[in-house]
Parts: sequence; structure tokens; C-alpha cells
Amino acid sequence: MKDFNKVWTGVCMVGQLGLDLIMPVILCMLLAYYLDSKFGLGIFVYLPALVLGLAAGVTNFKKFYHKIVMKDVEKRNEKESEIPRFSKHT
Repeated sequence: MKDFNKVWTGVCMVGQLGLDLIMPVILCMLLAYYLDSKFGLGIFVYLPALVLGLAAGVTNFKKFYHKIVMKDVEKRNEKESEIPRFSKHT
């Protein structure tokens, strides 16, 4: 049962990562479409929206990645602190 939970945890993380990457792009493109249709700003609005969406997606990816990596680092540090040390220097 533990392995099953690990599999579902991994599937959820991949799904969350996908949403973190694609949702900012979709929202920025929808905002660009709204600005183009409502105010007639032209098609040049889509390029900055795409760049901003990609930048936000990359930022979300970095935050998610660091959260997962730091979680593993903290687990390793906890395991290392459980190891008995015989030196006063460590």
C-alpha cells in the first residue's frame, strides 16, 4: 500500500507541475485576447503576454522544484542527525 501512495503522490506532483507551467500562459493569453477584442490594441499584445506567461510558469516551476528538492534534503539531514557521532567536532 505504501508503494501505491508513492505512485499517486508522484502523479499528483506531475499534475501540479503541469498546471503550474501552463496556467499562467493560458491566463496571460486570455488577458491579451480580452485587451485585443475590447480595446482594439492589435495583435502585438499577444507576444508580451506570452513572454510574461512563460516567465511566470518558469518561476512557478522553480518554486515547486525547490520545495520538492528541499524536502528531500531535509529528510537526508534528519537521517544524518540520527547517526551517532563520537567526535565533539561534528
